[in-house]
Amino acid sequence: MNIHKRTRLTLLDRQEIWRLYQTRLWKVVQLAEHFHVSRPAIYDVLKRARLQEFIPRDSTNQRFKTLQYGLKRLAKVEQTIQERLKREAKRSITNLTRASSFISIPSGFPS
Repeated sequence: MNIHKRTRLTLLDRQEIWRLYQTRLWKVVQLAEHFHVSRPAIYDVLKRARLQEFIPRDSTNQRFKTLQYGLKRLAKVEQTIQERLKREAKRSITNLTRASSFISIPSGFPS
């Protein structure tokens, strides 16, 4: 099981919080002070403990693992590349027309 390096509450801590809270002798404020976390963190632990979910959650966003997200992202990248190529082509055409207007071809020069 991978635990994030900044995880303050381990699996055993979460189970201990749930056990102490169920005795009705410990209040949320006391648990927060004892385990050096905030009250909202204790409430989150209790909410997950009611579902018997004591392990820390994986922080990976599931959206990035889907094929649909990958295809949408690919379409956006391709569109930005096409727009950039169009801008560069337009810029090079305008530069060529400016350069050709400055170049004067002598009248006796064969074309």
